[in-house]
Amino acid sequence: MGAPRLILPSDVELAGQDSRLLARLCNSGRYVRVRRGVYAEASEWQPLDGPSRYGLRAIAFQLATKHQPVFCRQTAALLWGLWTIGTPQKLHVLTQERGGGRSRGDIARHFGQTADGVVRCGPLVLTDKLTTTMELITRLSFERAVAVCDSSLHAARRPRPVNVFTPVGFPASGHEPVWRVDEPQGAPLSKPELLQAAESLPSRSARNRAVAVIGFASGLSGSAGESLSRVRMGQLGFAAPELQHRFTLRDGSNAFVDFWFEQQRQAGEFDGRSKYLRRDWAGGTSIQDRIMAEKNREDQIRAQDVGVFRWTWQEMMDLRGFERLLRQAGIPQG
Repeated sequence: MGAPRLILPSDVELAGQDSRLLARLCNSGRYVRVRRGVYAEASEWQPLDGPSRYGLRAIAFQLATKHQPVFCRQTAALLWGLWTIGTPQKLHVLTQERGGGRSRGDIARHFGQTADGVVRCGPLVLTDKLTTTMELITRLSFERAVAVCDSSLHAARRPRPVNVFTPVGFPASGHEPVWRVDEPQGAPLSKPELLQAAESLPSRSARNRAVAVIGFASGLSGSAGESLSRVRMGQLGFAAPELQHRFTLRDGSNAFVDFWFEQQRQAGEFDGRSKYLRRDWAGGTSIQDRIMAEKNREDQIRAQDVGVFRWTWQEMMDLRGFERLLRQAGIPQG
């Protein structure tokens, strides 16, 4: 299903009707106001998830402005599939005004170059992957910065590109930007590339912060939850695990575990339960089949004299509870 069609007052006027009709349709519940002067049919808006609604707000903002906006930071990160955790509240755009321009309502303006380090995604212009990553890892909390950095380095085993990025000099393509992206888009960055960019940061504190995040980051992390789990293990003083350790199953296929503690022969798995509930995960098989396949995979790993322990997002976010969980699994601390 494509994105909802956005409707402007000028569209209504061209059809020979009074533009005030849009306000009446909003009051009746048939239309929704995406932003001032931009509307969509409620029946098309309601089924959208959070990232898709956010993306429609970005496109509506572009339609309502005189000049082409350049989206940056968390807004650009969504299109790149970087792990920013949750849907942003504000739209982030670049401005070349020294004071950062005027941030008002749901628009956050940030000073920066709007000609360099930018690409096009369909009708939108945004900061490129390297610029977006560096902007975020120098401003977010350490654990969230690591999640972004991990995702910028991540190379999927079976890439599923959904967004197309082209140089700004190219004409806008017919590509429709996708805002709910399950894996990072575009070619993965490298640590040398990120470290070189860190050298150009304007302050020593920003450089030191970026280098610390880049040093801790790993492209082997498979999700934001895995990234935050790894940061919290380090904060609590637990032994650093091996990421994505491979086991061979009975049929000769490979199974990878999120965290492997060799001396304890323990495999830790961050349990992103939402993947079991999505229709498009695992080839669209039923939830019951997915759960049974996962149980069979885990049973075959356990049969190799391996203990397996799991945790959820909620358990990981409870720092003391997460500490107890790791201790009970026999993971050494301190």
